Amino acid sequence: MKFDEFIAIDWSGATGAYDGIAVGLCHAGDDAPILVLPRTRRWTRTEIAEWLTAKLQTRTRCLIGLDFAFGFPFEEHCGYLGGTTGIDDIFGLWSMISARSLTDTDFGCTSFINHSDFAPLFWTRSTRPKDWMNRKRRTEVACAAATSTHPDTVYKMIGPKQVGKASITGIRVLHHVRSRHDSAAIWPFESVRASGLVEIYPTLFRKRATNRTEKIREWTELNRALEHFGSRPLGQRSRRSPTDHETDALLSAAGLRASVRRPEVWHPPEIASPRVRREGWIFGLDSASLFSCPPAPKVAS
Repeated sequence: MKFDEFIAIDWSGATGAYDGIAVGLCHAGDDAPILVLPRTRRWTRTEIAEWLTAKLQTRTRCLIGLDFAFGFPFEEHCGYLGGTTGIDDIFGLWSMISARSLTDTDFGCTSFINHSDFAPLFWTRSTRPKDWMNRKRRTEVACAAATSTHPDTVYKMIGPKQVGKASITGIRVLHHVRSRHDSAAIWPFESVRASGLVEIYPTLFRKRATNRTEKIREWTELNRALEHFGSRPLGQRSRRSPTDHETDALLSAAGLRASVRRPEVWHPPEIASPRVRREGWIFGLDSASLFSCPPAPKVAS
């Protein structure tokens, strides 16, 4: 499968002013990735939704990775959200979440989390609720085994590693983008033929490029990691040190480009599972291609 551009978006579920979103982009070949800058000082989720919608309306074939969970666990005997919805497919879940969050600006999710039907499912305060269950998707369990990390459940809303708010706000953005450009496929729920959007876990790319999970906070360290994915080093750089959001976006863009050199990345064994088809899967997980990526073909100058 061929793409013209590979885009990785490091995400944030924060409320109000936040600096957690970064966008990395690289073209086919082996050129170094670049940061895509917002119109103002920082990206917002609303601006990302607008940018993605515009990008997908072009003829550019894009593989776009977003750093949040695309779904909730689909549990045996109860389905989504502890059996409170009766919804059986991922896009129906997205629609319901968006409908329950319409009063939240910038694709927020407070109304959904606090809704009486769902609030008992979420860990939102410092003390773990007595009856709270640590529900996880299959891909999070598989990712923990592959990387020796501990991806959090989307039901956890507190702590530095929580991904719940980021995932729910991201789902709202995906629902919005898909409603305006449904020819862009959402993997693994749909087959990708032109452009596609996939779930990524930047820690997976860092682990495979550096054999460590620690964040990258120096340009020289990032260049060493990029080399693992067959990417040329970054050229002239800012004198300031990069943020870990920027390095995650840049490295993940290069990691996406490297991952698609092998067709099997689209067909991990778990993808046939009805549960995974409802929950989603982290792109590149269990793909041997990312552990030993050959250099990309040289681009003629």
